Amino acid sequence: MTDTRRRVKVYTLNEDRQWDDRGTGHVSSGYVERLKGMSLLVRAESDGSLLLESKINPNTAYQKQQDDEKFLTELFAQLTDEATDDDKRHELVNFLKEFCAFSQTLQPQNRDAFFKTLSNMGILPALEVILGMDDVQVRSAATDIFSYLVEYNPSMVREFVMQESQQNDDVSDASSSLTLSLQDILLINLIIEHMICDTDPELGGAVQLMGLLRTLVDPENMMATANKTEKTEFLSFFYKHCMHVLSAPLLANTTEDKPSKDDFQTCQLLALIVELLTFCVEHHTYHIKNYIINKDILRRVLVLMASQHAFLALCALRFMRKIIGLKDEFYNRYIMRNFLFEPVVKSFLNNGSRYNLLNSAIIELFEYVRVEDVKSLTAHIIESYWKALEDVDYVQTFKGLKLRYEQQRERQDNPKLDSMRSILRNHRFRRDARTLEDEEEMWFNTDEEDLEDGEAVVPPSDKMKSDEDLMDPISKFMERKKLKDSEEKEVLTGKASFSGRQSPSFKLSFSSSPKPSLSSPPTASLHPGSPGSPGSPGTGARSSPPTAAVTTKGTFTGLVDYPDDDEEEDDENDSDSKEGSPPLSKKSKLSS
Repeated sequence: MTDTRRRVKVYTLNEDRQWDDRGTGHVSSGYVERLKGMSLLVRAESDGSLLLESKINPNTAYQKQQDDEKFLTELFAQLTDEATDDDKRHELVNFLKEFCAFSQTLQPQNRDAFFKTLSNMGILPALEVILGMDDVQVRSAATDIFSYLVEYNPSMVREFVMQESQQNDDVSDASSSLTLSLQDILLINLIIEHMICDTDPELGGAVQLMGLLRTLVDPENMMATANKTEKTEFLSFFYKHCMHVLSAPLLANTTEDKPSKDDFQTCQLLALIVELLTFCVEHHTYHIKNYIINKDILRRVLVLMASQHAFLALCALRFMRKIIGLKDEFYNRYIMRNFLFEPVVKSFLNNGSRYNLLNSAIIELFEYVRVEDVKSLTAHIIESYWKALEDVDYVQTFKGLKLRYEQQRERQDNPKLDSMRSILRNHRFRRDARTLEDEEEMWFNTDEEDLEDGEAVVPPSDKMKSDEDLMDPISKFMERKKLKDSEEKEVLTGKASFSGRQSPSFKLSFSSSPKPSLSSPPTASLHPGSPGSPGSPGTGARSSPPTAAVTTKGTFTGLVDYPDDDEEEDDENDSDSKEGSPPLSKKSKLSS
């Protein structure tokens, strides 16, 4: 059976006003005959002995709240009192740490009440004092307590530090000499300083504090109300009062072309700082952009590319990659103006032909510029660094960049050509494949015997002639249009003539009220060799033979000019037609 009782730690206040640890046990409630009422019972988890027995009175809740407030007030006073001896302070701060850890087992509503009580009683000002002490153990325990508060409610911590900053600003207005000292004691600045001064070779404490800072500056957990926006207010505060403290080690170590200190612990710290700056680039946009440009942060970060530690060089490269990934021309102009690809190219060349993570990361950065076609950076890279990169042929990235650059120059030199390419690329006049399939299927399913007399059998390609003409080059289209117009003019005026046995071309001329037909377009001309004409590619076996004349019923007139040597055949055809001979289209099929 699962034990659902709460596990608690019991302390008692002795005659000397000191807290004695009675042990750990499980709390429950029950009726106690001796006390004549319901009572709280705490039994030791080791042997089951009774550690606490207290009757629950109707006013217990009110008394408990008063007792809690009195207890916490006294606890924080002793923690921050300089007269408190070190052993006593260790005991008190560890008790407060366990107290906060115990809150994680409470129900959400009880946990909310617990942390609100701690906040009202002044836990954050107390932590600010404790974190400023020299005792490493006390500071470590205070950091753990601070992490509980940040993880529970980062907005509560942000509100406290902004109020504190406002109070300090009011004081500093009266005496400007106090401004620097007041900024140094801000809670967040104390956290940053402890991160920077972590003596652990593995920087375990610095990693923990960096995680807390990241939570505090993350806009995703900031609230926005109708009256104020926490993101705007807090980020303005952070970049004004705290960012210079965070970036101080970076600026101090990158005054030359290579890092001033390149030992492992310093590089680990700089990597943590650069990682947080990278997070800010991704999430803060406006504030971090101004800070990077004004303080020349990217150039300073890229100095770390010369570090002997590859993980730090990769952190610096990742910072630049995040900036370029935004595709912000404001950043791009800053990069080009200061030639900030130079340390990247130098690092790439110094790495030689070694196939490692640094090599791949640098190539990926240039590949991103090529694939995304960042025009300004492409031109800058080729114009400034092509001579250094042209011999790199084991990847096609740099040659691809050169090709992109040449295409850009060609478009700039020939704007009309660029416009024409754009038209042909974006306006292909492609027809919907489903429409084309439906029309072809309808044509193939139509039997010639089902067509009315006088209907022209036109292949599907001819019915879409106007669309396909637009797909041809413009010059050929214009030539064909002129030829078409001239032939129509000649036929209509009766001046068309043919010599020898040339296959006749024909026209359809409509009267004022033509009867529309699905298989004959309004005006169609078939030229040998043109798309959709008999004998041209794409026409099937069902195309009309070249010598077939088109006849119409009533409203259509066939205009065909035959050679003179066929006059006798014409007379015979006329006599046959008078005797009710079949239409010419069917007669051609019979003759074939």
